[in-house]
Amino acid sequence: MKLLNKMTKPIIAMTGGSGFIGQHMISALLSSGYTVRVLVRTKRKIEHLKHPKLEVLEGNLTDNGSALVSGSDVLLSFAGAVKGRSFSELMKINCHFNSTLASIANKEGVNRLVLLSSQVACQPHLSSYAISKLHGENAVKENFANKIAIIRAPAVFGPGDLATKPFFDFIEKGILPVAGGRNWRNRKTAMVFVSDLVKDVIDNAITGNYDDKIVTPSTVKGVSWEDFANYSRLALGKKIKIFPIPLSVLWLFAAMNSLSLRFFGIGHLSIGKLREFLYVDWSSEDIIKNPTPFTEALRITSSYYQKEKNV
Repeated sequence: MKLLNKMTKPIIAMTGGSGFIGQHMISALLSSGYTVRVLVRTKRKIEHLKHPKLEVLEGNLTDNGSALVSGSDVLLSFAGAVKGRSFSELMKINCHFNSTLASIANKEGVNRLVLLSSQVACQPHLSSYAISKLHGENAVKENFANKIAIIRAPAVFGPGDLATKPFFDFIEKGILPVAGGRNWRNRKTAMVFVSDLVKDVIDNAITGNYDDKIVTPSTVKGVSWEDFANYSRLALGKKIKIFPIPLSVLWLFAAMNSLSLRFFGIGHLSIGKLREFLYVDWSSEDIIKNPTPFTEALRITSSYYQKEKNV
């Protein structure tokens, strides 16, 4: 096993660098002085990150797996699928890909593996996605013998995130549609600003503070929809009206989306994803040290989308 020289920055190998979180992660690593080697399917999405300390490999694990991790000290496994036509499609990326990657990293003597998972992995009965993320965690544990840190990210938001953009589009108009039902006021969700998340990975996961731990780093412990509306009001300086959508409407919409996703690969709010939304308590006790004030994080994110709209 290689020992990290605390006077030098370790070489970071990474997958998932072309995604929303991945791009922020690469930028933060480069700004912190790390040398980064990333494997992507196509270079196009990260061309804007060009840097002397960034090496980009294009292709797949079969061709470039060993080249990716060879000589690196830390591997960040950030690649993942949030939706798929079938359970097997989700397992291919979220489990089998990580299994193969962990095996290659183990063979090459990588010192530490940091896996970006999801908070939903703690409730695998809710969706196929949740099950696949839990299987991915187990696959890494089974195939990597050195230090492992598992980051079960809660709801991540920030500039460039397509998943949460619709919420910011709505609150900019002064409305916040939410899943209704009798308990809608009681639902709580931990959230993490993407800048806080990547900084926490650098400060704690890469350095070894999270070794052999499963953590859910959060900017806020847990916010209800009413909390979110109030924070948004403070951030944007406008009234936000909550609009609970009847569950009967959402279940029908989710069923239609599930069929569309199954046959055409189109859609996001599947039945499983709706179950995740309806889960009562996604709170987290793993609050990041000195996080961005939540209202400021919301303001930064909203401003980004407004500027993007005006370009």
